[in-house]
Amino acid sequence: MGVCYAYVMTIRRITISVPEQTAGRIKKAAGNQPVSAWLTELIDEHLNDKELEKQWQDFYRDVHPQRDDIRRAEAKFKRLTRGSRRGAA
Repeated sequence: MGVCYAYVMTIRRITISVPEQTAGRIKKAAGNQPVSAWLTELIDEHLNDKELEKQWQDFYRDVHPQRDDIRRAEAKFKRLTRGSRRGAA
C-alpha cells in the first residue's frame, strides 16, 4: 500500500486596519472569494513582482548593457506587451 503525503500550509492570522471605504472596496473586489484568500493572492503576486524586479536590477548592474542594447530591448518589450495594461496604475 502506498504512502500519501499531503501539503499542509501553515496559516497565521494577522489583523490589519484599513479605512472603511477601503474595506468596502476590498470586499467588492474579492467578490465571492474569501477576502483573506483574495488578499493573499494579491500580496503574493506583489511580493513576487518585487523579487523579480530586484533580480532584474542585480542582473542589469552585472551586465552593464550599452545604449543600443537598451533601445533594442525596450523596442522588443513594447512590441511584445502592446495593448497590455498590466501594472499600469
